[in-house]
Amino acid sequence: METIRFAEKRRTSKWPAIIVTCFLILGGCFVAYLINFEDNPRMLGFSGEVAMNESNGLEEVGLSDAEKLDQLMNLNYEVKDVSTSDQSTPNFVSNIHVPNIYVDGKEVEEINSKIKDEYNKRFETLKEQMVKAESKYSFNVTYTYYENIIGLKKIVSLVVKQQIIDADSQKVTSEKITVYNVDLSSKATVDMNTIALDMFGKDYKDIMKKQVKEYIISKGYVKESDYNYEITGLENYYIQEGKFHIAFNGENDGITKKAEVIDIVIEKVDN
Repeated sequence: METIRFAEKRRTSKWPAIIVTCFLILGGCFVAYLINFEDNPRMLGFSGEVAMNESNGLEEVGLSDAEKLDQLMNLNYEVKDVSTSDQSTPNFVSNIHVPNIYVDGKEVEEINSKIKDEYNKRFETLKEQMVKAESKYSFNVTYTYYENIIGLKKIVSLVVKQQIIDADSQKVTSEKITVYNVDLSSKATVDMNTIALDMFGKDYKDIMKKQVKEYIISKGYVKESDYNYEITGLENYYIQEGKFHIAFNGENDGITKKAEVIDIVIEKVDN
């Protein structure tokens, strides 16, 4: 009897394994080649050229004082007059002139709005109080401004003066001064402490306190025994031709019982 045999033909698994192994070997060699010939590491998202430009820019940030002063001198500004008048109340009229400052042709809106709003509000408040006044008065606002270089700052001091004048006698019955010191670089106001420190050093408050006291007593505004004013750092100050001025609003600032503005020049003390 013939035996029937079945010969089973099996598929080999050797070739796929060989192909994968070769791929891994070749891929590894390619990566090693790239690493070996890469000059410098790169930051993700930057080409070598961009990274170099960024570095050069950071190195050029520092400027010498002479270069900074040159930039300050080239800062252009303009102060424009803004005028308003209100005669709706016959016995109390206004004639208001306030400054509008522009730096490099652009309006410094925050400071300009602050000044304008301040004096309009003052007039409206006083107008309500003066409705029944027997005499006629005028509410006048004028200003001057001064430019100075202090340290590495270009400061423009806007000195705004408010006066209430008796229309019949033309006598000033009340006056008040408010100063806005504008740093042209930052286009913002700069406080007294910052400028005084630059001009007089760390003892600036002692220097001011002594000279203010001497001035007030020497002019007879207050007796020495009654003098008790302390420098707060919130005083109205301005710089004119390199000299530091403090302007007090008399009784409104609590320094004297006088109504007029008192302007005191603070001198630098030689050590």
